[in-house]
Amino acid sequence: MKPGGLFSTSTSSCMVKRLFLTTCSRRCSKSVNAVKIDKSKTSVKKLSSQLSDQPISKIRNVGIIAHIDAGKTTTTERFLYYSGITGTIGSVDEGTTVTDYLTQERERGITIQSAAVSLNWQQHRINIVDTPGHIDFTIEVERTLRVMDSAIGILDVSAGVEAQTKTVWRQANRFNLPRLLFLNKMDKRNADIDGSLTSIRNDLGTTPLLIQHNLGTGSSFTGIVDLPSMTCQKWDRAAASQEFTTTPLTNSVDSALFDKCLTLRNNLIDNLAELDPIMMDVVINSVSYDDITSDCINKCLRRVTCDNKAVPVLIGSSLKSRCIQPLLDAVVDYLPNPENSNSKFAFDDKLCAFAFKTVHQKERGAVTFLRLYNGAISTSMTVYNSADETTDRIGKIYMILADQMLEIKQASAGSIVAVTGLAKTVTGDTLVTNAKAAEKYSAADVQLPTLSVPEPVFMCSIETYSSKEQRALEEALKILVREDPSLRIKSDPETQQMVLMGMGELHLDIVKDRLLKEHKLEVYLGKMLVAYRETIERPSNIIHHTLNKTIGDTTHHVSVAVSVEPCESQSKTAHFVCSGEQSWDKLKWYHRKPIDQGTSQALLMGPLLGYPVVGCRVNVHNFTLHSSRTSAAMISAAIREAVHQALQDSVVILSEPEMRLQIYCDEDNLSDILYDLTHRRAVIGNVEHTEDGVIVHGVSPVATLLGYSTKLRKLSSGRAHFMMEIAGYISMSEQQTKNIVSELSSW
Repeated sequence: MKPGGLFSTSTSSCMVKRLFLTTCSRRCSKSVNAVKIDKSKTSVKKLSSQLSDQPISKIRNVGIIAHIDAGKTTTTERFLYYSGITGTIGSVDEGTTVTDYLTQERERGITIQSAAVSLNWQQHRINIVDTPGHIDFTIEVERTLRVMDSAIGILDVSAGVEAQTKTVWRQANRFNLPRLLFLNKMDKRNADIDGSLTSIRNDLGTTPLLIQHNLGTGSSFTGIVDLPSMTCQKWDRAAASQEFTTTPLTNSVDSALFDKCLTLRNNLIDNLAELDPIMMDVVINSVSYDDITSDCINKCLRRVTCDNKAVPVLIGSSLKSRCIQPLLDAVVDYLPNPENSNSKFAFDDKLCAFAFKTVHQKERGAVTFLRLYNGAISTSMTVYNSADETTDRIGKIYMILADQMLEIKQASAGSIVAVTGLAKTVTGDTLVTNAKAAEKYSAADVQLPTLSVPEPVFMCSIETYSSKEQRALEEALKILVREDPSLRIKSDPETQQMVLMGMGELHLDIVKDRLLKEHKLEVYLGKMLVAYRETIERPSNIIHHTLNKTIGDTTHHVSVAVSVEPCESQSKTAHFVCSGEQSWDKLKWYHRKPIDQGTSQALLMGPLLGYPVVGCRVNVHNFTLHSSRTSAAMISAAIREAVHQALQDSVVILSEPEMRLQIYCDEDNLSDILYDLTHRRAVIGNVEHTEDGVIVHGVSPVATLLGYSTKLRKLSSGRAHFMMEIAGYISMSEQQTKNIVSELSSW
């Protein structure tokens, strides 16, 4: 449907006035009276009763996602202030925000860990999780979105869609989350709403529905026009933006603004009619667009948002505290509750909870964050961990406000809470009532989506300065690894050195800093290296292997024949198939698990440098059990050794990770930066010229980017910055592989 739609945009002001005075939405009921914010500090305890007693239909679970420095934490601070949780607005620059509570976050001015807060707005409980924008901490975004029902994407309106915006948007797509978009920083002189909408369509592949029109830009930005209700909402600059007024927009107030907004409103209705059959019927049966009420438009916006057909777009300035209240209204009006969200996993009324995060606190020990999808939990309740088939016991239950916690006695479906006492539960585990309930969930094929943990791309050795602290270091690293699944620890079999593996240089530097400040351990990090993968170039011969071992009175005797061959999958998870005489039907079901475990274990450490093997399929040609008493562990050991021999029989090469780059620089530094990139084996995609400077897009091997941030600062006198994300793995040549093996073997 073209702009203008079925009806003309020309409308008398009296009809519009009649329409909006009679059908104005809740957010317009304030009329011309100023909205005053209660600035008295409200504690978590004071709000605990109203937050914990909300029915599930009045709960919203929302993740805040964005590129770094788009304003996630600043926006969250305004949410807390205007809802009455805090009495003052925290500042990222001053290190006084509620959600950035780690020492490292306040020192560096970035979000490292996702932080959950709860607030009350319009008689609804909104559980909000502020996530990091840096690629090194992408696991925090992943596990947050895994348990959210919806998300708010925040964009810098002067920049539009940026590198990390695409990454977090894809993560939200994976969980099918309904979303809102907030075009932040409207107070900037180069705010570009049209450019941002274009980048949303092109780069995010979604349909943006602009539901507000700006009143001024840059320093003159004072508020918005709400298009569904055609009302002006203006913030008082003299009152530090803590008050705003709402008045109907009519032709007599500002004819040019009225005509512009009326056209935008009609276009919005046209777009909604194309997406929603109910709205199409309303349009067809209406005499004019004036007959379509704001309530009808808002209900339609909720339907298309919850169905992921489009994304409502709002505008504002979090730093100037403008248009935050309408954004909170939109969370209530347009985003789903747990009952009608796309992440609903109901099964009878039995407990179903997902552990998405663990942190360690000195006074409480291990604290596990749970999302309750079904049923309820209470203090001292015994739960069943369906992942490792064990029981665990809940200690205390807490409502969360970043690093502050308020003890509560129970929590029900739709809630996000923290609990103590779960000694065996780790990130990604599902908790149910008992073993029978787990069997019912399994039989009904009710599965919670798994948590996708990215593989580390950087590694370095880690040592203490004193051998006496080695045991303390091992215990501290166990705690950090349990908190952060993207962090890995392994021991070099030859040197017995501990190797720390993570997502980037910043990631590992933060680990070092936390060991010092939280565990009082001063450690030394060795040279930063790339975490390669190993893969095979050609199939191996069939390898026959027999294990015949007697332990005590039991003889373990098994013969296997396997081969390996390249496959397209880049996953390190074992893929074994039956070939030749060994058919799948002949393989008993209780033998399949130890065979799979054996292949998985064999592919975890390749024959070249001990890196995981990817792009490899294991073919099982023969499996013969000579003794019925052969244990599953011995079956796995036989398969593991056979696969190791098959890998050595093949030609193994290395695969190196590639990073997708976006470099933001001035025109004056462009030639130096491009020249430097060519020496880093980078492939330049395109060079985009904008009002703010130049954006260079390209792809480069990770190995050549070690220390690049320091080099880029030197080339640009500190004015340039860059973002990167993993693009995939590419195979190296045999000669390149030999060079890397020689270099790392000496290390």
